[in-house]
Amino acid sequence: MKRKVAAFLVASSLFVSADAFASDSVSQSLGIKTDLCGSFVLQSTPKANDGDDKGLSSASYLFDLKLTKEFEEYGKLLARFKGGRGNGLELGGSDDKGVNTLSKVNANADEAIEGEIEFAKVVELYYEQSILNSKLTIDFGKLNFWSFFTANKLADDDGTKFITGSFASDPIIDSVAQRTALRLKYALSDKFDISYAYFTTDQDHFDACGINIAQVDFKPSTNGNYRLYLWENNQVHYKYSDNASKTGSYGFGVSVDQVINENIGLFVRFGYKDKSAGFHVTDKDGNGVAPTAFVLPKSLSWSFGAQINGCVWARTKDTVGIALGQIYGSSDAKGHIATDGIYNGSNNGNYKDGAETALEVYYKFVINDYLALTPAIQYIASPRAGNVPDNGDNNVFVYGIRTVFNF
Repeated sequence: MKRKVAAFLVASSLFVSADAFASDSVSQSLGIKTDLCGSFVLQSTPKANDGDDKGLSSASYLFDLKLTKEFEEYGKLLARFKGGRGNGLELGGSDDKGVNTLSKVNANADEAIEGEIEFAKVVELYYEQSILNSKLTIDFGKLNFWSFFTANKLADDDGTKFITGSFASDPIIDSVAQRTALRLKYALSDKFDISYAYFTTDQDHFDACGINIAQVDFKPSTNGNYRLYLWENNQVHYKYSDNASKTGSYGFGVSVDQVINENIGLFVRFGYKDKSAGFHVTDKDGNGVAPTAFVLPKSLSWSFGAQINGCVWARTKDTVGIALGQIYGSSDAKGHIATDGIYNGSNNGNYKDGAETALEVYYKFVINDYLALTPAIQYIASPRAGNVPDNGDNNVFVYGIRTVFNF
């Protein structure tokens, strides 16, 4: 472990320990709430689908520190830092060997950039203010897209729940992850909220080419959430249908989580994206151009699953999760030549528009309030909708374990 990360973790642990055991601690005196957690993921596959047909193992880690200061006048300031190392099994790691899927078999490793340590990267830094008797909430600053939109209580945290990316979040939406943004949420009633936000696409400027998103959140009871969202991406895109440029793309999605009883909860997700919009890759004149690497455009996805509480077998804090879903490639890209030579398989480098199917089963074994182990198995059929090197059976089987520490 690099010295900077080690020093950061030690300092953070001391900070949290002081908060827990000293009444005059720094965080207590300033009124700052501190949340720190870390996760380690070990995964293996008996056969990667990168063309070599060999087994592969990987390790990755991630730490997450969140500081929150609440004010008396319905205000809040939040700063969140993440860092880690390792791409997991995904293709693009060391020596370009690994598993290639649309679903992402280790979403928990996505926070690390190109496998290198990202020391205390700021993923959220914003101020929140509630007005009009707390009916209207305003957030401004660097917002994490997934913290505010498309959420799902049973499938929204790759650190503690499903680790497959397509189950942890909507895999179709053109997300800009963490960017400068303005978000408004209005509570129509105790059961209805409406939200709107604008996320920029430029780290340094509040540009006009970002993403607009609106969401309706219906909460019929404390045990269920029903979300409908619509979005628009104003960037210039490449159109496969006529090799031209297209300004903007759009899509919509549904996210539902419903607790049936004290033992079982169910979730459903659906996402659709304008199939005519390929990629927001532009040339020097701002025109949409074909990507220089193989990235299959996606147009539709669905997933559903269940979470079962361990009280059924006298382990009240344990949970079992199971999910199934598919991601479809855009039909407009079908037949076009993939520009990356590694994909010149039996389809002669032409895109297919089939569907990738993903399955995950995990068991969260809670040892105590600070430590949990989660073994999981994943199976990906027809990876990248059939767009991987033709090397026989390209389906992927992954098994692994995730260790999560909460301080």
